[in-house]
Amino acid sequence: MKIIADSSVMFDIEQGRRHGIEILPLSVAIGSETWAEYEQMSSDEFLARVRAGALPQSSSPSPAATLAAYETDEEVVHLAMADGLSGAYEVACGLAKQARHPERIHVVNSRTLCIPHRALALCAVEFAKQCDSAEEVVSRLLPIIESAHSYLLPEDFDYLRRGGRLTPLAAKFAHLLKAVPVMMQTSDGTRLERLTVARGFGKALNAVIGDLRKRGITDTSYLGVSHAGNIKQARVAQEALAEAFPSCENGLFELGPAFITQGGPDCIAIQAIDLKAVPNLPMG
Repeated sequence: MKIIADSSVMFDIEQGRRHGIEILPLSVAIGSETWAEYEQMSSDEFLARVRAGALPQSSSPSPAATLAAYETDEEVVHLAMADGLSGAYEVACGLAKQARHPERIHVVNSRTLCIPHRALALCAVEFAKQCDSAEEVVSRLLPIIESAHSYLLPEDFDYLRRGGRLTPLAAKFAHLLKAVPVMMQTSDGTRLERLTVARGFGKALNAVIGDLRKRGITDTSYLGVSHAGNIKQARVAQEALAEAFPSCENGLFELGPAFITQGGPDCIAIQAIDLKAVPNLPMG
């Protein structure tokens, strides 16, 4: 059985291969130039261009690369980035119909991205060792997908507004530049909505922690902080989560170019997913 994921899981192709995952790189573009993230453009290089004033765009993995990945006699579980936040899932569904064995291709809407997306792909690898069919793997992934929660603290709200990834109500708060808007992913995973607008980074973290508590975060949850060139605040966030949820594992990550295109430079993402089904998952 083959496990495929978009590079939203924050692995490059070689890192994915070592974990048993075939990675399909998302594309990022500035002007007329286009690159495969992690393979042809690093996060640091991309951030430097964006901070110099470039307006970036992102897009789904190459259709040719996706079809090539489907060219197998094995069953395939393809965990695509959240539908609505990206077109990758919809594109993959269309391409699966063109595969040599479309009945063996199982495209899954992960309804998430980044840290929970990585966890789901790694879980799929473990489940594939235990299950007789791709359908069984997918069924075991579904409750884990439901357990994911994502929050974003953008430094520049205009990146989200330009990308059209906000609910209409949330888009109205783009003018609150002196405050810290705290965005959360909608329950269907397709958009971001406003959780609160905080006066300061510390209060923004408290709002996220309070919402996680309301959602019943358990000791088996994994808490991740990722950032777009903002390691100082990312470490503050990681320490706050560790203090609030001392029994949970946590990790710190750098966001890739495609997510930087969505969240903007210096953004902080805080995410949680329950991994009781696969203890000791190697998230690093």
